Amino acid sequence: MVTDQPTNLHPTSDNRQHRTTHSILTHSFIALNALTTSLLCRNAPLRARVYRVSTSPSQVRRKKTVLLALRNYADPMHAQETISNTKTAPGLQLPLHEPHRLPHHLSTGPGEIPQPSTHDAPASSNAPTPRERKPEPYVPEDRLVRLFYENFHQAHPILVPPGQYERRNYPAYLQQVVKFIGSHYSMVLSGDEFYDSTTSTLAAHSAEKSCSMVQALLLHSIILCARNERPRAETSLAQAISIAIEIGMYQKDFATLFANNDEFESESLRRTWWELFIWEICMRTLQQKFHFRCSDVPNEVLLPCEESTYASLQAIPPPASLAAFRARVFADDDDDEDPAPCQYSSFSYRIEAFHILARVLVLNSIPETHPDRLQAIANTLVSWAHLLPPQKIDIVDIYGGIDEMLFQAQFIIHYAAMLLHLPRSNLRPRFPEQSMTIICPVTPVRLSPSLTRNVHDVKTIGASKELSNLLSVHCVPQGYSPFVVFGTIFCGLVQLAASEAHSSECSDHHLNRVVLALGSLNMLRTKWRLAQEAYRHLKGAARQTSTIRPEGRPLQDTSGVSAGTRNLVVADGGMLGPAADYDAVNGSISSLFLSAYIDPTCSDPFPLSQMSDF
Repeated sequence: MVTDQPTNLHPTSDNRQHRTTHSILTHSFIALNALTTSLLCRNAPLRARVYRVSTSPSQVRRKKTVLLALRNYADPMHAQETISNTKTAPGLQLPLHEPHRLPHHLSTGPGEIPQPSTHDAPASSNAPTPRERKPEPYVPEDRLVRLFYENFHQAHPILVPPGQYERRNYPAYLQQVVKFIGSHYSMVLSGDEFYDSTTSTLAAHSAEKSCSMVQALLLHSIILCARNERPRAETSLAQAISIAIEIGMYQKDFATLFANNDEFESESLRRTWWELFIWEICMRTLQQKFHFRCSDVPNEVLLPCEESTYASLQAIPPPASLAAFRARVFADDDDDEDPAPCQYSSFSYRIEAFHILARVLVLNSIPETHPDRLQAIANTLVSWAHLLPPQKIDIVDIYGGIDEMLFQAQFIIHYAAMLLHLPRSNLRPRFPEQSMTIICPVTPVRLSPSLTRNVHDVKTIGASKELSNLLSVHCVPQGYSPFVVFGTIFCGLVQLAASEAHSSECSDHHLNRVVLALGSLNMLRTKWRLAQEAYRHLKGAARQTSTIRPEGRPLQDTSGVSAGTRNLVVADGGMLGPAADYDAVNGSISSLFLSAYIDPTCSDPFPLSQMSDF
């Protein structure tokens, strides 16, 4: 606060100066009124201004200029000319206007003069008017954090549970990444509002080498992949892996030593390393070279616990080692009739599934390999599903909850099976062109089979069916990871290839699974550009498929009777009476199953064509 300190003790001089000040103020208000009238005549939208006039002689002596902050006028050149021709009076201030609050650098206090800002002044007469500018919607930070935990965290659960987030007090750059990810799931934000600020914040702290920076870069890489910005996602992932290896996150006791006796922080650090291991494999599926840096160091980190235990803030049991998990197959089962509860978490099975996927990727990169190596991985894929404990067979519980880690594990196993068998089969899906953004792994080279190519056809189609079955169970996009897009489009392309390779009678069966894949991508494409690209390509490939049956064309059976005629026969209840002829009843049942409302299937162990013999 500026205090009055009179410097002139002569009353005559004081009165003269006061009259001069009053005259200057009067002329200034006249000029301002003229300017306002001129702008109103030009139909320029005027915003409310707050005028603060100080007529204290002491403040008049201390203030030399006045800032006429005029923004967003239709003719800024005219406004500038009017201001330059107007005598400014000390003590007259017009603070800049901002929709919600004054910017920090323009906030004024008593006796302070706001400084002009080149950012707020219009650069040219082509600047958008206030009617064209849409104010950015305001979303509280707490809501963005909640959106992150509700939609993204369960797919990549590396941070502390939501109940511990505020207490954990993560660094500002990690909180910025969390808000950036949460904005992609907002109904009023587009996901771009925090893009620049997140990039600049991470760049400003790029020299920091800590666990929080590893987590921030890892999450940043995942969301950039969902935005279809793979080069930047690769950069963030490479930085995260480099820092993690340098500080020793792969060591067995690292999580315990750096958690400050906090079991949830220790669990979070273990999960972070394994998520690095998993996400590196995901990103390598789209490349032709396969170098897994996280596998170059010993994997001594203990395994994560169950998601239900972690999320409910229960006491975390002693973690198991990866070696013990791999030796579980040969463990002694005392009572096979009453199996004990599974002691390994779904996250552990997820880690093993991605390890198998990495083996498939490396094997496919070798042009010629021994058949036994191929068969070994094929056996591993089959035995992984056969050795699941009863508690890990279904991805959904009795309450309808989805075990996201188990869903990803089974999803990846079927995805790996498709990648293994497709290059050795006769199927040729319509992959995206190399010039396009890579949205699924392309296998242009036909590799040597271990069995007949017909068997590899069956294995590929069967894996795609199982993957689509998972999508039909987990039909809510909440909790999906971006790599689900890779497997979903791959599944759809395989089903399209199968519809062309098989007879036209079962084409609808395959196309229904393609529609399911399109529906899953359609739910995600409003938030993720990666899904939008995949949706566009799969839909375009489906249009090019010659087996799509035109709408309204009746499906014909081998007898030449149309579906409409068969349905009329079934509708006649008299034919199904006790005195009905055997052939008539058999024909009615066959017509029922071969009607236009029942899709024929391929590889049916009980073919409908054998109904009469039965």
